[in-house]
Amino acid sequence: MITKNKKGFEMSINTIVILVIAVTMLILGIVLVKTIMCGAMNLAASTNEGAQAQIDKLFGEEKGDVVSCMGISTPIDIIPGEYNIIGCGFKASSTANYVYTYTILSANKNTVKTWIPEADASGVIKGEITVPAGQIGYGTFTIKPDDFADEELITIKLTVSRKDAGGVLKPVAADQTIRLNIKRASFIQKGVC
Repeated sequence: MITKNKKGFEMSINTIVILVIAVTMLILGIVLVKTIMCGAMNLAASTNEGAQAQIDKLFGEEKGDVVSCMGISTPIDIIPGEYNIIGCGFKASSTANYVYTYTILSANKNTVKTWIPEADASGVIKGEITVPAGQIGYGTFTIKPDDFADEELITIKLTVSRKDAGGVLKPVAADQTIRLNIKRASFIQKGVC
């Protein structure tokens, strides 16, 4: 049988109402945090896409051979424990064979070269790519810092040459320095989005 304890009945309804409101507020708070965080990450991704569009626009406007790289004017953030692809784009005015070399200049060179599978024992990454006339080719490498890598700035020198018809290398542009900034993603950022 149901007892009609008016005060107990009111207490139960008040408790239920408070619990429903608390759970609703908790859910709204989680959704708000996720929306803000994921929105910021998507903003970073769209900024990256915008940068790529600007590079493509630069390549479209420039005449002759053009070399453009990530991390030259502003350091690129790379995340420890994740594979990060870094590279440069080469636009050829006529079909060309580019030879590129990335040389690790960072203070902890011996550690950094273990993070880059393509690096040889001296910390150099070499590559060669043939780019058709008016097209863009990419010279990339992968870097995966250790999960517990210190947050620091890594510097890498880029040298690009073009082979002429006789196979002689001629520099395309002055050596450039690529800067990579090791930056940790927060635990919440990894888990929420």
